[in-house]
Amino acid sequence: MENELSKLNIPRDTYLKLVEKYVSEESRKHLFYTEAAMRALARYFSEDEHTWAMAGLLHDIDYEQITGKENWEAHIKEHCGELTEKFLKEIDFPDDLIRAIQSHNEVQNIPRDSKLAKTLFAVDGLTGFIVAVSKIMPDKQISSVKVESVIKRFKEKRFAAAVNREHIFTCETELGIPKEKFVEIVLGAMGNV
Repeated sequence: MENELSKLNIPRDTYLKLVEKYVSEESRKHLFYTEAAMRALARYFSEDEHTWAMAGLLHDIDYEQITGKENWEAHIKEHCGELTEKFLKEIDFPDDLIRAIQSHNEVQNIPRDSKLAKTLFAVDGLTGFIVAVSKIMPDKQISSVKVESVIKRFKEKRFAAAVNREHIFTCETELGIPKEKFVEIVLGAMGNV
């Protein structure tokens, strides 16, 4: 059973100010890619594009404010925890959407009980994976990446080894989208960022 979530009507600028407050310029690109991918997938599912896009934009709002990656266990335990909630409450972000965002980190043990939450979980790793594929392109551009290249690289365990392919592949099991179609939608959205 999937839950119906709140719809956001606060303009993007409000959320962008929060991103600018807590996320370094070099880390924002991932948020912008995830925002674009979530907007495209909301369109695909006929969901509220603004709400989904803003969830994508804010999904890693705490990432640089928690224990650093050098202490991975503490980092992953804290990610999407109390600080995410605190930061998002600054802009009166709805509780159900905070939970949907927090659920993309499995360690938080929050059920992915909405289509938005399931989509964010699958998208997060894919955007990073596509960036990794773009870095081996001669021009290093997202626009040069082809769906087939991404699918082929999934099979190479050592390529972008930190990305959990099983999370990405939940697009098929939890969302009913073949991975080729999922990659096509996300890649197309990222190419416009």
